[in-house]
Amino acid sequence: MSITINLRLWRNPCLHQSLPLSRSTPLASSNAPTQASPPNPHFSVQYLIQSCGLSSDEALKASKHIHRLKSPHKPDAVLRFLRDTGVSESDIKTAVSRNAGILCSHVEKNWRPNITKLQEVGFSMEDISGIISVNPDLFGFNFVSKIEFWMGFLGSVENLSVVLKVWRGGLIASSLEKVIMPNLSFLLKDCGLSTLQIVRVIKSSPKLLSSKLEFVKRVPERVEELGIARSSASFCDALIAVSSMSESSIDAKVNNLRNIGFSQEEVALLISKYPLLLKKSEKSVVRKMEFLMKEAGCDKLHVIRNPFFLGCSLENRLIPRNIVRKILISKGLPVANLKFATFARPSDEKFVEKFILPYEHVIPGLHRAYADAGRIEGIDHL
Repeated sequence: MSITINLRLWRNPCLHQSLPLSRSTPLASSNAPTQASPPNPHFSVQYLIQSCGLSSDEALKASKHIHRLKSPHKPDAVLRFLRDTGVSESDIKTAVSRNAGILCSHVEKNWRPNITKLQEVGFSMEDISGIISVNPDLFGFNFVSKIEFWMGFLGSVENLSVVLKVWRGGLIASSLEKVIMPNLSFLLKDCGLSTLQIVRVIKSSPKLLSSKLEFVKRVPERVEELGIARSSASFCDALIAVSSMSESSIDAKVNNLRNIGFSQEEVALLISKYPLLLKKSEKSVVRKMEFLMKEAGCDKLHVIRNPFFLGCSLENRLIPRNIVRKILISKGLPVANLKFATFARPSDEKFVEKFILPYEHVIPGLHRAYADAGRIEGIDHL
């Protein structure tokens, strides 16, 4: 399918006007060029405070987007349209604080057709209000044709909502024919991703779809170099992790794991089981490994089999659960002989249900010890 897009990225149309020099000014003459009147920054700040409810600090920060504004005519028209359409005051305030420049966008060229199209494909006004709040940049240009494309590809309002909430225009602002369609074709055909996996990519790493094709092609190559095949169940997660990192950063994470004591093959196995390990700080991984080996009694093989350990919070999960395990061991209870992963894996609710409640009659205060363990001083959140 070939789609021709005439996409005019919005530029601030609220330009200051030129005023002639006063006749009483000695330099003025019939041949002298007209001088531009400097914009009054106080006008835009006061406008944002009075018309949009921004605080003084918020208005001062947001006014940089409309610093040349000299007349309230166009912003008034935008605000009137949004309020009449049903956009909430809180969402208007949030949107304007993020990008006050939307107040200078065209109602009839941009706002009305965009909102009308969103309603046609199934968005409620409440949904649209939320999208305007999260990603006001979208409404600086007409993106009706983009909605048609993404709705056809993604097939649902829920999935399309993910695309529309990518901050600062994102995928919607990218050329369909030159950027989006070639990237989608590559990810679907060459990488074997499904539509649902594409949605996951959009949620976590929209850059992978809005970058140049050369970059997109390099990402799966780097994933394969880490030992993760395109047929692997973890390939999509690995794409997401690698696409948001530099080559040098990835190398540093791999070298850190090698320095801890994992072989190249073990590193590949760890990352294939838990690709998001690449996103964890090196300091965090080192501290968790020290805890697991010295305090929780885990050997390297147990960590390789359960790499999720390295993504858990040391303070809020690993330490408190190990304290409960040690208390159970001290009382000679058979459950304490279970592997540490059995203690670390369950949700908080399931952990309490399985390891706290059945033993409180034998160990009074066990629940309190577990709750207090998460507030041990000197342990950093990792």
